[in-house]
Amino acid sequence: MVNCRLVSRLANKRINSPIHFISRSCPLHSIHLLGRREVRTVTSTTHESRSRRLDPTSQLSEFPTVIGGSVEADDKILRTVFDTPISAHEILSPSGATAGSPGLLMNSKLQSAESLVQFANDTLISARKVTNRILSLKGSTEQSLRGAIRLFDRLSDMLCRVIDLAEFIRTVHPDPEYIAAAEYAHSYMMSYMIELNSSSGLYDVLRRVMDTPSVASSLSKEENIVAQLLLYDFEKSGAGLDKTVRDEVMSLQHDISSLSRDFMTGIAPERNSVEIDIKDLYGLDPMAVSELRRATAAKNDSSVFQYLKRSPSFARRRSDGPSKDALAAVQKVTMPTTGPIARMAALSVKSSEVRKQLYIEGRRSNARQVETLENLLTARMRLANMMGSSSYAQYQLADKMARTPEAVKNFLDHLAFKTRPGAQQEIDLLKILKKKSDSGKDEFNAWDRDYYMSQYTDLTKPRVKSYGFLNSYFSLGIVMQGLSRLFTRLYGIRFVPRETAPGEIWHEDVRKLDVMSDNGSTFGEQRVGVMYCDLFARHGKPRSPAHYTIRCSREIFSDEFHDGLDPGNRDIPTLVTGGLVYQVPTIGLVCDFVSKNEHGPTLLSFGEVETLFHEMGHAMHSMLGRTAMHNISGTRCATDFVELPSVLMEHFASNPDVLALFARHYETDKPVPPQLIEASLAQRAAFRYNDTYTQIEMSLLDHALHSITPSSISSGGIDSSAIYCAVEHQYSLFPVVQDTKWQGMFGHLVGYGAVYYAYLLDRAIASLVWDRVFHSGKEGGAISREAGEQFKNEVLVWGGGRDPWECFAGVLERCEFRSGGETAMEFVAMGAGEQVAGTWR
Repeated sequence: MVNCRLVSRLANKRINSPIHFISRSCPLHSIHLLGRREVRTVTSTTHESRSRRLDPTSQLSEFPTVIGGSVEADDKILRTVFDTPISAHEILSPSGATAGSPGLLMNSKLQSAESLVQFANDTLISARKVTNRILSLKGSTEQSLRGAIRLFDRLSDMLCRVIDLAEFIRTVHPDPEYIAAAEYAHSYMMSYMIELNSSSGLYDVLRRVMDTPSVASSLSKEENIVAQLLLYDFEKSGAGLDKTVRDEVMSLQHDISSLSRDFMTGIAPERNSVEIDIKDLYGLDPMAVSELRRATAAKNDSSVFQYLKRSPSFARRRSDGPSKDALAAVQKVTMPTTGPIARMAALSVKSSEVRKQLYIEGRRSNARQVETLENLLTARMRLANMMGSSSYAQYQLADKMARTPEAVKNFLDHLAFKTRPGAQQEIDLLKILKKKSDSGKDEFNAWDRDYYMSQYTDLTKPRVKSYGFLNSYFSLGIVMQGLSRLFTRLYGIRFVPRETAPGEIWHEDVRKLDVMSDNGSTFGEQRVGVMYCDLFARHGKPRSPAHYTIRCSREIFSDEFHDGLDPGNRDIPTLVTGGLVYQVPTIGLVCDFVSKNEHGPTLLSFGEVETLFHEMGHAMHSMLGRTAMHNISGTRCATDFVELPSVLMEHFASNPDVLALFARHYETDKPVPPQLIEASLAQRAAFRYNDTYTQIEMSLLDHALHSITPSSISSGGIDSSAIYCAVEHQYSLFPVVQDTKWQGMFGHLVGYGAVYYAYLLDRAIASLVWDRVFHSGKEGGAISREAGEQFKNEVLVWGGGRDPWECFAGVLERCEFRSGGETAMEFVAMGAGEQVAGTWR
């Protein structure tokens, strides 16, 4: 997951939401013009050479270059800091940090929760200065207009400096005061963003820049890209319309935001629970049955029931509760229809009728939720129509890789055609199992799939000796060590642990890494990025893994230190490459790994190893992207391209050459036996086509709901249930259940409206890159510096500063696909290997 651009650019996970005038670093919903991270169609093919050259010893580079110790020593300490359950301060020797606190996340302005609010206030003052400077250009000379795009981009960077930071702090910081301060700072700056997004004055200046030939032709390629992105977003928000229409657009956007919140908070089944005879729960874990009995007996204790919905663990026993007689009298239990215990029942309860009941009730939305969704879909359609698009899908896709709704539909249909036979074969295996165990019954329903998958998995569980101890070869420290070694081979960079100063981190579990380049890399030997790794589970911390941009890489121009617009940028860490000075990118990497080894390191399952590799793919995009402009830095690129580096990294996790770099037993240091990996991969791949086909169906539903046009709606309005049933009838592998309304439970319709296909597209592209650039990991392809450099130079370094199709054509050396289009989309769908079918997180 990734995470702010100014008109959707000046401030963009995640990666949050496209923002207008911000930049794109927040997780994947958009914020609009001044800050977003989606990329628009551009045509540059090479990095331009720039005449600006700065003296690395000047005030622009007053931070000292950070060099690591010996490679061997750094490699050894890397494992230690993640595998030792104590503060990193007790492991690392002092790194020469200055006395006093450098501030939270190396921001000297952040010494307390109160100072975060002051930082937001100070940044807003600077942002208003830049805004006024831009507005003053409306009637200025052509010479003055030539610096406008840099000012727009700089404004975006300022806003993201607070919005991205606040988003991260309110997500991971354990201190309620910091959380409250971050909430305030985020809301405070977002309010200013909304003000900027509706500024006709800013739009007029941007329009004048692009309409003045001598100015437009003088823009650098990156400036032109950013200008086009901002212009597109301003116009997408109605900035070029007359005031009456613009006010209506803003009103619709407000309605969409409000309906989106209502939809997300309203996701719940119509019935939260059902009554089930205990005798019908045969197969369910006895501990779970016991907890259900206790909860039912203690009907007045709602906390017990809520606990059952939240926690999959039954190890914790309650000392209070009903008496033994009360428990013995319970013959029917109250079963939640959603949550861990309902999921456990779907996997283990033998009774088909119980599983059917839970399946239907767990997927049936209430009427109010369906009405909210249909109002949201209607508002989105009306907004698209006002902006000249026939549907919301057309409105949303114009700047994506797919570009048109027709291209998305064709891509999904081709992928469904390719995937369905494999999915059907997997179901046929389960049908045979059911026929043997359920009195020869042939009918196979949706609620049978998960149960018989679980049965099949148990029956085919590898008999390899020590299979259950595979995680012993993947301590967290060993995996981090392996990632560093892999990136050294691919890109010439490595991880170096650093001691943190007092007040720099928010929890003692956090580890700080400098990302160091070697002498043979593009950057020379220096620090090219900073990662704060918050990888351990703790109470109150979100469970979803994520990559957060705290500060992106962008070029710092010499005039920025003399114009008095932004005194807050003087202590930003920098790096120098090619005579140009850049901000050092800083990210937060968040996971939720739980240690089951009380006296040793945290041991990861193979799925968790893949998760860490995935998030590191986003991290490399942030670390290695080098653009002059903030709005196109790192992960600030097209929504349907941003997951490519992360999905590609999953392929490396199981490659033998990569595993040989690190996978060793945490106690004996013996390498992982290949048969253990093979057995694990075989079991995980057993139903990979079903997993992928489910994602295709969900993408098709999202596409259908957002392809509605005014002419396709009956007099009664949008009927989302009819659309859902139509998609099910056409694509489902099972008999369609008529009385569910699952579309009301599909939360991704808010953050990924009309673009849910994006992850499928990136998985398909990643499969092609893995096969044709890294040679499917064969003959050393997975650790090839040549292949790594090709992927870095054609994809990673560009961020959003190049049309994704040009990146695609460049890395695959297929120039005929530079312009994209439906032919390119079809090539991706039909050319991707079997790796496109896999486990979905």
